[in-house]
Amino acid sequence: MAARFGAASDRGRMRPGNEDNFVSQEPLFAVADGLGGHQAGEVASKIAVDTLATLDNGGPWSDERTALDALRGAIKAANRKIREAASSNRSLEGMGTTITAVLEQGDTLYLAHVGDSRAYLYRNGQLTRLTDDHSLVQQLVNEGRLTPEEAEHHPQRSIITRALGMDADVEPDTATYKRRAGDRLLLCTDGLSGVVDEGDIRRVLNRFRDPQEAAEELIARANEEGGPDNITVVVIDTDEPPTTGGDTSELGIGIAPPAPGRVGGQPPGAGFGGPGAVNGRGPGGGDRRGRRGVGLRRVIGILLGLAVLGAALFAIQTLWASRYWVGFDQDEVVIYRGFKGNIAGLGLSKVVEHTGIHRADVLPGYARALEDGVERDSLEAARDYAGCTTSDKSLDDCLATGPGPAPTTTTVPTATTKPGAKQATTTTRR
Repeated sequence: MAARFGAASDRGRMRPGNEDNFVSQEPLFAVADGLGGHQAGEVASKIAVDTLATLDNGGPWSDERTALDALRGAIKAANRKIREAASSNRSLEGMGTTITAVLEQGDTLYLAHVGDSRAYLYRNGQLTRLTDDHSLVQQLVNEGRLTPEEAEHHPQRSIITRALGMDADVEPDTATYKRRAGDRLLLCTDGLSGVVDEGDIRRVLNRFRDPQEAAEELIARANEEGGPDNITVVVIDTDEPPTTGGDTSELGIGIAPPAPGRVGGQPPGAGFGGPGAVNGRGPGGGDRRGRRGVGLRRVIGILLGLAVLGAALFAIQTLWASRYWVGFDQDEVVIYRGFKGNIAGLGLSKVVEHTGIHRADVLPGYARALEDGVERDSLEAARDYAGCTTSDKSLDDCLATGPGPAPTTTTVPTATTKPGAKQATTTTRR
């Protein structure tokens, strides 16, 4: 089944650069949203899409399992490459990326997903989300502790819990579905889905027949709403006339159901070429001009709010990334990055180093302090303190002269940072 596709990426209106990357070349389509800032996110997302692009000449795949294994293997290989690059270059430390990818073969599409970039299916007037965000607020929604509506505006909605580069191993969510004539698939980073509501996304997909025009219009809508983040969109069409009847309930094998309240807004049947339809991006009638006037006022309000929120998130992320503390993990002294405590039962720190020092070897005075956790301003200071816990010198003397032989250490994965603030086994966006 033939397909047409369009793709576009934009840095938005508030970011100095674009850390997103994408690939749109049959049989592979993917979007990646880099995490880490200072160009590190751009490096991670580029590694991810370049690694996945090796699948271009990998087919045909004999069956579903073979295809999904190939897609999963490429994502795991990208994860390893990102971690290797970060470990060999201090300026890239903590980088990571989301990935949402589709591998097509005939009328079958294989989907794999890590992070909070999304895939949507537009079919017969309905928009259905095919991916479940790997984020703190989505986890709270799944546990019934937040409603989908509350999650949309939650101040911690940018905290993601899974990304390439975050841990030594990563497991993508995968699914398979059979596409139909007239299907339209959308892949996007959260620069679109976090700014433009799904009703508006649906209306754009409904109105613009050409997939490239649809992709560009979606980016324009995100920028009209303030463009607070990089925006990347890939639209994949089945190059046949739309079918009549049916809905999006028969998505094939292994597709996660859409989250409650996540099916977009306009009633089925409002099709291409309806009243006020504009098939292009030039001047196009009162509907477009009126929307721009309203959009300008909304942009001003959004920019003011985002400026305050962005400054707060940046301050939190900067502080989080610079804070370390020493404490016990069961019977071992370990070093954590982040803050002590938790939010909604989720920790705000992550183990970054095992010292190999056991509880039984720690002097009583230090043991009492380690039970509460001892904060330090740098990783080196935390290491020095950990080394002192087995010394009978005073803390001042120990830190001045050194604790003696350094404890053996084993480095474990650190959290990844996106423009924002991330936590625990999570990653946070600025």
